[in-house]
Amino acid sequence: MMWWIKNPERIAAELEVIEDLWANEPWLVQIKEMLLEKLVFAVEFDIDVNGETLPFVLKYPDLFPDTPPSVFPRDGRCHSGHQYGTGGEMCLEYRSDNWDPSVTGAMMIASTHRLLAGEQPSPNERAIVPNAHHATLGQQLRSAIGRYLTTPGFRAFIAQMAAGTCAPGMAVDLSVLDKAWVAYVAAIGLLTKPDWIESEIPPLPVKPYPAVLIRVSALEDVTITEYDHIEALIRASTGADSLPANDNGSARIVVIADAQSTRMFFTFPYEGQWKVFPFQTVDLVTEPSRLSPAHATLEAKKVGIIGAGSLGSKIAVTLARSGVRSFVLVDDDILKPENLVRHELDVRALGAHKVDGLEERVKAVAPKVDVKVRRVLLGGQESSATTSSVLNDLASCDLIIEATANPQAFNFAAAAARSANKPMLWTEVYAGGIGGFVGRVRPGIEPPPHTARRQYLAWCRDQGVPWIGDDRDYDSQTPEGPPLIADDADVSVIAGHASHLALDTLMRPDATAFPHPAYVIGLAQAWIFTEPFDVRPVDFTNEGTWQSEITQGQVDKAIERIVSILERDSDADRTGT
Repeated sequence: MMWWIKNPERIAAELEVIEDLWANEPWLVQIKEMLLEKLVFAVEFDIDVNGETLPFVLKYPDLFPDTPPSVFPRDGRCHSGHQYGTGGEMCLEYRSDNWDPSVTGAMMIASTHRLLAGEQPSPNERAIVPNAHHATLGQQLRSAIGRYLTTPGFRAFIAQMAAGTCAPGMAVDLSVLDKAWVAYVAAIGLLTKPDWIESEIPPLPVKPYPAVLIRVSALEDVTITEYDHIEALIRASTGADSLPANDNGSARIVVIADAQSTRMFFTFPYEGQWKVFPFQTVDLVTEPSRLSPAHATLEAKKVGIIGAGSLGSKIAVTLARSGVRSFVLVDDDILKPENLVRHELDVRALGAHKVDGLEERVKAVAPKVDVKVRRVLLGGQESSATTSSVLNDLASCDLIIEATANPQAFNFAAAAARSANKPMLWTEVYAGGIGGFVGRVRPGIEPPPHTARRQYLAWCRDQGVPWIGDDRDYDSQTPEGPPLIADDADVSVIAGHASHLALDTLMRPDATAFPHPAYVIGLAQAWIFTEPFDVRPVDFTNEGTWQSEITQGQVDKAIERIVSILERDSDADRTGT
C-alpha cells in the first residue's frame, strides 16, 4: 500500500510545509503536486538561480518517510557537479547515509536551491561546493569493467626498478567474470625463474597472460589513448619495434608504472587496428589481519582429511582460510550434479575427483598452500600397498580428520593416529539432518580412537531413546546405503563445529577451550533433542593405551630374529643355494 494512503497525516504535513516555502521564498517559482506512474506521489517545482528558471521534480518513494525522496531535473540536463550523471538524481544534503524521517520534502527543495546557488553565486561566476560524503571503493568501482589489483609487494618491487627499463616475461592472472575483468601481476621475469612472485594474492586457476612491464619516470606525464603510444614507450625502453612476442597470439597486456603507482592496459586487434582498453587501478593496502596472532602457528601444521564430500570439503576450506597451509586429502569419489546442493565445490569441478577440485579450492582461498591428494577409497577394495602408503601420509600429519562416517575408514584413520601418536577428530551428520556429532581424541588425554568411538556409541544407546532412522546405529551413512538427507545449512553447522574443534586441537595442544572431548549437536526436535541447537556433551573414560610399551626383552628378541635371517641369507649366498 502506498505511503500516502497509510499515512494521510504525513502527506498533509508535507504539502503544508512546501506551500509555506513557496509563499515565503521568492526563488521557489512554482509547485505542483501530482501522481506519477505506479501512483508515485511527486511534486514538480521550479527554482530561480540568477534569473534562470530550472525545472525539477521531487519524487517520494514507497517507503517514505523511512527512506529519502529523490530530486531529478525535468529537462534532463546536468545542472551540478553533485549529480548522478546527465539527467540523474541530485546529490543533496539529505541522503541515504544521513537520512532522518523528520526531514521533509520542503527541506529537499531548499537543499536543491542552496546547492545550485552555491555553485553559481552570480551569472558569470562558478564555485565548488565541497563534497559532504565519501564514496566507498565498491561504489567507485560499480562502473569499472576492468579492475587491476596492485599489492604493496608489487609496488615495492617496481619502485626499485630503474626508469626507462622494460621487464618482459611478466605474467598476469586475469579472471573474466560476468560483470568485470579482474587482473593482477602474478610474476615478473621468466616463469621458470621469476624475479618476483606475488605472495599476497592466491594464484587464479587460469593460465597467466603474457605481459610486459614498462618503468617510467612519472606516470602522470604518460598519455595512453591509442596503441601507438604504447609502441612508443616500448621503443624508448627496449629499442624494439613492437611488443615482445606472446603465446596468446592476439590480446596483449601492458603495465606502465613509476615509483608510486601503476596502470594496466589490455590491447587487442579489432577490424585491422589495435585497440586499447584501460583497467581501473585498485591499490590494495596492508590491513590488520582478521585472524588472531595465535593463528600464525597454523602455517606450520599439516592436516589429513579422509573424505572430501560435503563435510570434509567445508572443513578443509575453513582450515585453509584460518591459516593451515599443508593438507593430505583422501577420497576416491568424483563430483556429480547431485553433490552441488551441499558441497563446497561448484559446477566447474563436475566430473573431477573431489580431492582434485578441493585442492584447487583451498589454493584459491589462501596463498602458499601445499596439498597432497590421494584418489583412494580408504577402507575400500584397494591394494595393501596403496592403503599402507595412504596411512603413512596421514601419519605425517599433525591432525587426522575422519569425515566419511564409514566405520572401515575410521578404523584405518585410527590406525594411522595410533601408530604416529597423533590426535584424531571424527565427525558425521545424522540421517535426516537432525544434527550431527564432533569428537576428538588426543594421545595421553583421551582414550585411543577405537575405545572413544565405542564409548560414544554406548552413550547414544544409554540415552534410552530409540534411534529415529533406519538400522544404521547412529551412523550417518553406510557404504552402500541410501544418500544422506541433509541440506547445506545442516552440513555447514556441523562442519563449522568440527573446524572449530580442529583449530583448537592444532593451536592449543596442551590446553583447550572445550571442556568436553565430544559433542552431539541437535538441529531439529528429534531423537534426544528437545529443540534446534540442543547440544549434549559426551565425555570419554581414559582407558586403554595409544601405543603399547616396548620392553627390552621384545627388542632383544626382534634383533635376534633379524640377525638369524641375515645369517641364513649370507650362508645361502656362500653355498649358491
